[in-house]
Amino acid sequence: MATISFNPQLCTRCGICTQICPVGLILPDGEDGMPFMPDAMDSVCIKCGACESFCPEGAISPMFSTTHSLVSASITQDMSSDKLGSYMRMRRSIRNYKDEPVDKKTIENILDIVRYAPSGINNQPVHWLMIHDHDEVRKITSLVIDWMRELSASDQEHPMKPVMLSMISAYDMGADPICRGAPHLAIAYAPDDEMSYTDCIIALSWFELAVPAYGLGACWAGFLKVAASSYQPLIDELGLPEGHVMQHAMMFGYPEYRIHNIPGRKPASIIWK
Repeated sequence: MATISFNPQLCTRCGICTQICPVGLILPDGEDGMPFMPDAMDSVCIKCGACESFCPEGAISPMFSTTHSLVSASITQDMSSDKLGSYMRMRRSIRNYKDEPVDKKTIENILDIVRYAPSGINNQPVHWLMIHDHDEVRKITSLVIDWMRELSASDQEHPMKPVMLSMISAYDMGADPICRGAPHLAIAYAPDDEMSYTDCIIALSWFELAVPAYGLGACWAGFLKVAASSYQPLIDELGLPEGHVMQHAMMFGYPEYRIHNIPGRKPASIIWK
């Protein structure tokens, strides 16, 4: 049986689904002029839901169970460009956190949004390792520092070496230069390939953009990412499934300070043709 089906009582034969399918699998000349997808194409369908999304009559069967309401014009009408622009411009890398945990349900609600982030051919390769335990975050911080100590003492060339000694010193004095005292870490992992890496970056970008709506803040954990690419004790501690790697990570939690202003940025660099 094909992945999707068409309700003949609702379908108006408008042809939008045949035009919108990114893989061109929906044909317009089925029985009584109904669109259809050949059963043999089931394995080719990327299950992106484009046909379902753009069908004005809701005549295409859902490919996944969902609890979300239908899209209405009021969603975009209520979201003015000014409000959306201000929200996005307010995004800041948060490096100071309250000593207050985020409940798991809130994190699950955020990830329910993030799972709609785009991915190449709708492969949806992103998996999540949520380090919720504060002590585990601190252990991961210490492992990154251990990596820095070993690297600093070696003859190996590394572009981060000049800053590592100061970060090690700060850590030894009681600071956390790696995870900045954040209570939690969001680690996006996937198979080790370029497309999965890109998809994880997109998903984490959605995560960072979504968390302020829940009163949270986040910051990219760059040193953790670099250390996890080669330092075996850290790789072992993360314990990801075989064939998967940490593509990137974010620290997150409740910000200690509130944002009051939006700083400037360089003008957009544009080439028009």
